[in-house]
Amino acid sequence: MSTPFTIFEPVIDTAGVMARIRDEVAWQRLPNVSRMRWSELYIGGQEEEPAVHLDLASEQHATDFASQSRSGVENLAPKDTLADAPWATPADIVFVTPWYGHFAGGAEAAARSFAEQLARRGWNVDVLTTCCRDPYSSWWKNTLPAGTEQLNGVTVRRFPVNTDGGHVFNQLNAKFITSGLTDEAEQQAFVNHSINSDALIEYAAQHTDGQLVIALPYTQGLVSTLVTALAGRVCVMSCLHDEPQMYWSTTGNMLAASRRMFFLTEEEKTLAIRHYGRAMGRHLVESPVIGVGTELPAGIEQLLADEGRVDALLEELGLPPRYFVYLGRKDVGKNVPLLVENFKTYLAQGGNAQLLFLGGGVAELVPNHIGMRDLGYLPEDQKYAILSRSLGLINLSENESFSLAIMEAWLCGVPVVVSANCEITSAHCLKSGGGVAVTSQTEFVTMLRTLESEVLRRALGAAGRSYTRQNYSWDSVIDRLLRGAA
Repeated sequence: MSTPFTIFEPVIDTAGVMARIRDEVAWQRLPNVSRMRWSELYIGGQEEEPAVHLDLASEQHATDFASQSRSGVENLAPKDTLADAPWATPADIVFVTPWYGHFAGGAEAAARSFAEQLARRGWNVDVLTTCCRDPYSSWWKNTLPAGTEQLNGVTVRRFPVNTDGGHVFNQLNAKFITSGLTDEAEQQAFVNHSINSDALIEYAAQHTDGQLVIALPYTQGLVSTLVTALAGRVCVMSCLHDEPQMYWSTTGNMLAASRRMFFLTEEEKTLAIRHYGRAMGRHLVESPVIGVGTELPAGIEQLLADEGRVDALLEELGLPPRYFVYLGRKDVGKNVPLLVENFKTYLAQGGNAQLLFLGGGVAELVPNHIGMRDLGYLPEDQKYAILSRSLGLINLSENESFSLAIMEAWLCGVPVVVSANCEITSAHCLKSGGGVAVTSQTEFVTMLRTLESEVLRRALGAAGRSYTRQNYSWDSVIDRLLRGAA
């Protein structure tokens, strides 16, 4: 009988954990790896290359596909393809979202990316947003000037927020957090007194007739108010999560009043059908799944191929030699406190990598701990340089409707660790073979230790990169959006 192995100190019983993780990420989950022996990947400190063979033909196919997709208008001429769509002449598309241009949350980043990609393809794109800078500013105070500006080819129109109702909302929000809002009148009051703009709604009612109007995300009062006020005219990019607000009557009424819904994943659509399918029927079932386009910004691929430039960028920041990354908003709703506690356990049990936080949010959630560091917002070149050299991206959020951060990590060839309690990110990992969904702190610690193996990281990262390129190039996503809206 072979001697049981351990992969870190102090010694813990890893047999059950490793058996499940083996089934999750071994050869059954990695189509680009043939005849992979699990023990050769990360057990025993083996220095030589194991018998791992990447399917280079498959990888080259993904590269060719991405290259063709980036050719832009040559591969997709939306005005010609959809010339008979009712809103195609003039080619006006309008996005409505509470915050734009000063905030990088998931829904806001998606709105900005869609708007800019459509503008690059020749569409006239407007964004209607508020004078509130970001969700961390008061929702009832105008911190940006009203008016119109041009941002990356997109016309951005800012409107004053409603300045009353903050006290009512805060009271309802406190109750929502502690005991929930089951009364329909309270749910409606919560939506009415959330971030809203009567001026924006009035403008949209008067100036968007015949245009494709897309609003997101569903949780914000502005979106619900707009869809209800312009019943049958607004498409909702819902960004649904399995959370209490999804089941409110206000959410059901809003979705029913939409012209169409755009889903980011099949799992999100399945969630909606599970709860609203009987009431909405074909209106829901025939709504398309479009995804979100994910491609590396211009010049980033060349940067990442230049090891000397990457080394120089990382040296400027004084980063540790081994680290994991959290990319996104630091927020309780993103499970950052759980991530912090789990990572402390990883360090206490012998982990030798640190955890770097990139992005905005509540800085106080990152403790003054020797193994953790908050870098905040960074320029794109530094962000991708850091991500590309990481041992992995960690995202334990249970409320994700897509997760751009995961796709960015995979494009950099980096594996991911997610929560098994998030259906969306777990499904991405299962379909791609680019990461693992963990169910407990023990599994979390064990998986981070296994990712200290370079061979395993390369195999998982390659699988994730192929998945992202094949499914979420911008041309394919824009094509699905426009055809779904026609």
